[in-house]
Amino acid sequence: MNTPAPVQVIPYLSFQGNCEEAIRAYIAAFGGEVLYLSRWSVETAKKGPQQVGKVMHAEFCLGATRMAAGDIFDDPAENGAVKLMIHMEDMARAKQAIALLQEGGQAISPLQPHPAPDDGGCGSETRDRFGYTWIITCPNPDKVPSSKDR
Repeated sequence: MNTPAPVQVIPYLSFQGNCEEAIRAYIAAFGGEVLYLSRWSVETAKKGPQQVGKVMHAEFCLGATRMAAGDIFDDPAENGAVKLMIHMEDMARAKQAIALLQEGGQAISPLQPHPAPDDGGCGSETRDRFGYTWIITCPNPDKVPSSKDR
């Protein structure tokens, strides 16, 4: 009996003409790479000339997470139904990523320790300039076990 390959869910983000800018911003914040990118042409654009040259489909990695995106040119709406969460290795790296996401965006909640019993970590929420909400977490430096506790 053949066992099916495990399914991998790939988040797909939709943009209103600024997909490529968003991907660059996310890679700057978290590291990663573009794996594939195609563009709308005069022949394939269905929403008008503003679509030509924009991203039809892109696949990229943020760390080990594979993601996809494209410029859809539908009615713009806040992308509140999907939140993206990334665990950072330390507070300095988390603050750096948050600062990059807040450029043109807004802080929803600052980076602070989670309440007990989850207070071993810190978290924050930021809505980026593209309308997506990012939950950035990192270890709580005040709760990191010392070497003698390990």
